[in-house]
Amino acid sequence: MSRRTQITLTDRQHALLVDEAERSGLSLAELVRRAIDGVYRPYTRPRVTGFEVSLGLWRRPDAAVVGRRVRER
Repeated sequence: MSRRTQITLTDRQHALLVDEAERSGLSLAELVRRAIDGVYRPYTRPRVTGFEVSLGLWRRPDAAVVGRRVRER
């Protein structure tokens, strides 16, 4: 069962949530739910840990990569 609740946020708090929602792709409501669970029930939600590794090989790097390379003189 879900309940609808209204809260009042400061402009700064709202801006922080909007920025995080855009960055993470989560809704503001989901961010608030996760914050509540993290503070008031920190041990009930499972945490996923680990590493992510990415590797790529190209014959010729694109111009953006070549432009960022440090050139030795």
